Amino acid sequence: MKRSLAFLLLLALACPAAAQSSRSVVLVLDASGSMNAALPDGSLRIQAAKAAVAELIGTMDLQTRVALRAYGHQSERGARNCEDTALLADFAAVADNGPSLVGQAEALTARGYTPITLALTLAAGDIAREEASERIVILVSDGQETCDADPCVAARALAEADARLAIHTIGFGASDATRTQLQCIASQARGTYFDAADSRSLAAVLQQAAVAAAAPPTVVTIERPTGPGILRVEPSWPGASFPVLDAETGAEIADINGAAPEVELPPGTYNVQFTNGLWRGVVVNPGETTVLTVGLLQIEGGQNDLNGYDLTDPETLEIFADGKVFYMLPLMPTPVTIVSGQMAWPNVEIRAGETTVINPGRITVTGAQAGSYTVSTAAGAEAGTVSRLLRLPLPPGDYVVHIERQTLPVHLEEGQTVEVQVP
Repeated sequence: MKRSLAFLLLLALACPAAAQSSRSVVLVLDASGSMNAALPDGSLRIQAAKAAVAELIGTMDLQTRVALRAYGHQSERGARNCEDTALLADFAAVADNGPSLVGQAEALTARGYTPITLALTLAAGDIAREEASERIVILVSDGQETCDADPCVAARALAEADARLAIHTIGFGASDATRTQLQCIASQARGTYFDAADSRSLAAVLQQAAVAAAAPPTVVTIERPTGPGILRVEPSWPGASFPVLDAETGAEIADINGAAPEVELPPGTYNVQFTNGLWRGVVVNPGETTVLTVGLLQIEGGQNDLNGYDLTDPETLEIFADGKVFYMLPLMPTPVTIVSGQMAWPNVEIRAGETTVINPGRITVTGAQAGSYTVSTAAGAEAGTVSRLLRLPLPPGDYVVHIERQTLPVHLEEGQTVEVQVP
């Protein structure tokens, strides 16, 4: 049964257990499908996370009470499971449950969705049973929320419900959009955001987060700016439209576009809609300008590929754009999979302020009697269809064009067009 956020928040107010330590820590570990991505040294993110957990446990005070919760580890991505989280090791002193916790982490398989809001809410409920003077949640994630919930809004509510709670967040190989969301979560819940790019830095920041204190209340001693703030998207792009949504209600309250690249907004937290998803946790402060820097995706010759391209989320497999014809497209800086026919450019990294160029090879057919023909890979998998009117863009590789009873091998290089003449 689907849990409501209100019900889950009640868990955070559960009766605490007997006091055991002045500090309790729950690790909330990302085991979603994207954690199978490779690091520069060739190891997988999930492997680095497991090693970092083991190193952390080996350095923690033996009396610190610690627990482990994971998400995304129980269901494959295709299941679209937004309740995929579990408490793998309950609270106990490191001296008692350290080895067991490390073993639970080691057994994780990265496979599913990223239900951050649910995992955080349940983690707050887990730690609410502790009578520690400091209740620390450490969230490790390499991606954004993939379910219909807003973790930044939830983090604020959880912090308001428990004055001892602090949520520290760690972005592991995080994109700009992911970093924004994780920073928002930490800022709303008395926490600190940490960046980690590789296994060594992940282990280091995990240890920092485990001992980091909750952020102290801000003492205002000078006059602060009041009134609205400004939200801007750069670079501006003709014809683009980026709806601005209230993070709590989901209501559209403004639109940023090529003609109006910035808008004036009341101070608050917003989500901005891009072709490839929501840029969540965008904070606008009074009297300040918040800038979202997009990346550009360029398809060489794409304006003439009339079947267009599908843009897909690599983790959720959600199709953001279906058959979109374009040459240049502004996108939120986060990975995207580009599909033409049945072939894909997987996990293409869109970076803020940069242009990512895809230069497909193409197969065309000519001849007055030419019809529509199936194209397969050299291994026999379907690649797409080509006709006299519609060319087929593909990643570089070896293909076979099936023309009536004949097969024609084709080798495509990047940017190369191979013309098949049909009598």
